[in-house]
Amino acid sequence: MQAKKTLMLALLPAGFLAAQSSSAFDVVEAGQPVVTGEPSRVGAPWNHRSTFNIPGTNTDVAFGGYVKFDALYDFDYDLGEITDPLAAASEANATDGKTTFTAQETRLNFRTQTRFGDEMLKTYFEGHFAPDNKFNLRHAYGEYNGFLAGQTWTNAMFFLGTPRILKLGGPIGYATGRPEQVRYTYQSGANTFAVALENPESSISDLGPGGAADENTELPDLTMRYRYKRNFGISGVVRRFSTDSAVSGQDESATGYGVIAQAALPMGSTTLKGNMMVGSGLGGYLDYVPASGAKFRAPDAYLDADGNLETVDLQSFGVSLDHHWNDAWMSSIGTSVVSQDLPDDAPAFQGMTDTVQFSHVNLIWDVNSRMTVGLEYQYVDLEKISGDEVDASRLQASAQFHF
Repeated sequence: MQAKKTLMLALLPAGFLAAQSSSAFDVVEAGQPVVTGEPSRVGAPWNHRSTFNIPGTNTDVAFGGYVKFDALYDFDYDLGEITDPLAAASEANATDGKTTFTAQETRLNFRTQTRFGDEMLKTYFEGHFAPDNKFNLRHAYGEYNGFLAGQTWTNAMFFLGTPRILKLGGPIGYATGRPEQVRYTYQSGANTFAVALENPESSISDLGPGGAADENTELPDLTMRYRYKRNFGISGVVRRFSTDSAVSGQDESATGYGVIAQAALPMGSTTLKGNMMVGSGLGGYLDYVPASGAKFRAPDAYLDADGNLETVDLQSFGVSLDHHWNDAWMSSIGTSVVSQDLPDDAPAFQGMTDTVQFSHVNLIWDVNSRMTVGLEYQYVDLEKISGDEVDASRLQASAQFHF
């Protein structure tokens, strides 16, 4: 284990060494304003788009996406084609070494922007090929005057304190998810406020002392968010869990809640970033754990021995440094720790995760505005409810081609 940690730290200093037109319309180069005044390149160096105006209208259309190739090598446990730190909890994933090539993260997106005087109507659609090599929906929503409806990032999450890493989804313990929702956003100067009702994709464990439960979603999740510039953000979540008495005779309910915060402190060419998520019943916001799998790995709630519905307390903390060696080369190093409070006297929970730590270090080269390559070392240190500890290491090399 010590040798693996040494390898992680040794990779970081390596960065010091690295020191037209159509017959119907004109194509606007990425980054240049179009009729709506919105940039066609958003979130550089990601999501590049070629944008054009529909002749005779105030509508701009943008197509984009990227092709991403990942070469993965697992030393101890197969963490999946999309890195899943919780996979180390299963001995079925143990390996003496495994190489995987995948292009699942490849994605396509389509955006429209239509101006009505001083107002803008926007739509966005995006899909990718994770996690099953089939084209799956990521985003589909419309926006007008601060009102948003559709499927997109949960209102509770932020990107400002998330490090730039090759692993899809960021480190574990950084709130994430793409639920269907209705949201209203209000911006005043450097301050942004938003409130949303989101589709309640809860996961009640079938492994609790009280046995299996029939889930029932009575109310949507309520999320509220505040952000100051790109430096600080805090959000709150309130959720309601219940069992379906009409199916099983159980009639139990419980309330989940949480606070999520991120911060970013620029210091010249280096940015210090932090993340916190604390609450109860937040398993559904933990990395990319689908509701069907979360009940066996990071459930929101469970039935105790008396048949009461209990939410699972969860805490997550993360810190990272993003450093730009120059305009083309950058590195990120960081770690995050997640702990969930499952009952340690429940036999069925013994193989589940009590605490997991995910650490990374990488070197990323933006070859040009449309191509990125990188190498990343990922380390997982996991303790089960039973007290057993496992660790896993992965190397990921990636090449990303934007269009």
